[in-house]
Amino acid sequence: MSTGLPPNPAPSDRHVPQYSSRLNNSLMSMDDTFAHDHHELSDEEQPKMCKSAFFRFYNSHQLGFVILGAVAGIGLGIGLSYWTPEDPQAKSTALLWIGLLGELFLRALKCVILPLIFSSITISVMDMLALGKAGKVVGHTIALYLLTTVCAAIIGVLSSLAFSGKYTELDGEGEPILSEVRLACSTDEHGDPTSFLTEMNDGSLMCAAGDPTSEALFLMQDVNGYYATSSAAKGITEMSLSESLYQGLFMNLIGPNMVGLFVDNNFLGVIILACAFGVALSRLAAHPPKGVKWNQILTVQVLEELMTICMMFVHWVIWCAPLCIFSLVSVAIGGQSDLGTVLQTIGWLFASFIVGILCQFFIVYCGLYYYFRRSNPFDYFKHIIEAMTLAFACASSAATLPVTLECVHNTGKVPPGVANFVLPLGATVNMDGSAIWTINACIALAYLNGITPTAANYIVLAIISTLGTIGAAPVPAAGIVLILTCYETTFGSAGEVPYGFGFIIAIDWLTDRFITMFNVLGDTVVAALVSRDIEGDIGIDVDGKVDLGKADPEVVVKADPENEKTERAMNTCKIEDHAGEEDLKKSAMSA
Repeated sequence: MSTGLPPNPAPSDRHVPQYSSRLNNSLMSMDDTFAHDHHELSDEEQPKMCKSAFFRFYNSHQLGFVILGAVAGIGLGIGLSYWTPEDPQAKSTALLWIGLLGELFLRALKCVILPLIFSSITISVMDMLALGKAGKVVGHTIALYLLTTVCAAIIGVLSSLAFSGKYTELDGEGEPILSEVRLACSTDEHGDPTSFLTEMNDGSLMCAAGDPTSEALFLMQDVNGYYATSSAAKGITEMSLSESLYQGLFMNLIGPNMVGLFVDNNFLGVIILACAFGVALSRLAAHPPKGVKWNQILTVQVLEELMTICMMFVHWVIWCAPLCIFSLVSVAIGGQSDLGTVLQTIGWLFASFIVGILCQFFIVYCGLYYYFRRSNPFDYFKHIIEAMTLAFACASSAATLPVTLECVHNTGKVPPGVANFVLPLGATVNMDGSAIWTINACIALAYLNGITPTAANYIVLAIISTLGTIGAAPVPAAGIVLILTCYETTFGSAGEVPYGFGFIIAIDWLTDRFITMFNVLGDTVVAALVSRDIEGDIGIDVDGKVDLGKADPEVVVKADPENEKTERAMNTCKIEDHAGEEDLKKSAMSA
């Protein structure tokens, strides 16, 4: 008995809810499609302001314009850094307006990131729960992806620690600004204070006219807890390890208000809420309320459409990246008098990232490959060069996926059925390079802002980066806002863009390509490990189809064809009986 997929439904067929396009069915051929499949936007789908030759040229050479914008921003920034007008306010005003586009760029990205993460992770959880019925393949795949991501986060922390001594805290950047509080003793007829509590030279206190520039500091102790305080008054970097884990991690896991999670930019809380939503929707699909059929539950479709809309917004914003990067880099450099310190920190940041991905490659990838397959990993990696080259060129795991599938098939070491399941899943949940880069970038930003990371910061950052990269979109520049969100969550910047973030964006076009290339390599490694680990447990023929006679009995579940709620769980896979019995709908694997 063998499995086969039904033909694509005709346009007149009623819509049947299907799984997110981010996961392909493990039994699918490379020619099969889903109704909701969406890949990298084509040239025709890219945002166009008009159909002129210039915009067509811009769409096809956007990377060049991004590099040009960064270079031009560096040039203008250097010029502004040496500009000393007679009126100091003139330079500040110029920097303010030059940085307008960059500020709007960051605001647009921050506006869309939490809805995107919520919808993406919710759908991912539903997909994984449904795929859990596929048995050992799914279990080993998810376990290996989680293992490599955790290892990447640990290596990211270690590489950041190794280079932490190279980072220099900038003078005047990120230093806490003390609030100026003067205690008035008397007022005039208009209610304006005329004298203030002042510390004299002998240390005594008296009411005097007071000097507005006085540096006297009074420590106020709120004995009875009368004064209202801000939650941001005591940052996470000022807490002990126990307090940091309690306030910065566990108190953010579950918020008292669903809407408040989005308002407060509670990254961890949104992830937990999305996971709970995914589990609840999966149970609702399996056990719908009486009289409610699965195709009448629109929440999943709404979430998929929300994710698609958010991705469209991201593409539109990234389309404006060259001018915005020019703006950000110009202001970042133009407002800095000590360029050498900044460039040195960014250089060490890139070095720590390269060291981190090399350690992940040689220790984790090569080590796991040799442990599972007992063979030279480089004999396998040489077949993946084409996919890695394309990944470096386009900076998108999703766009590279067809070539990655072909390269893995050509190795002869991974059955097509395994590759067609593992690789699409990895394009979404396996972001090892992103985990390393996120940690490295956040630590460098902390030092640039005068913050010395504590052990608690490293622990929280490792957990957040691991969870965050699992739901990251497999498109270019998806990690920019992830870095900003992780930094805010870890170091409590209260929604402010940290100093130096413009430099992170300026080199993102380069680091994003290394990250994507490394993510694709990690996907292919896991595919090889899974195929070796499950050999003999399920029957997979040369065409990538599962022989149900050899498969785990739990994989084959007889379903009631009259119950429409099973349509999503089965993903419309048909099992044909050669003895001439009626076609039965059975759950093989969903994606």
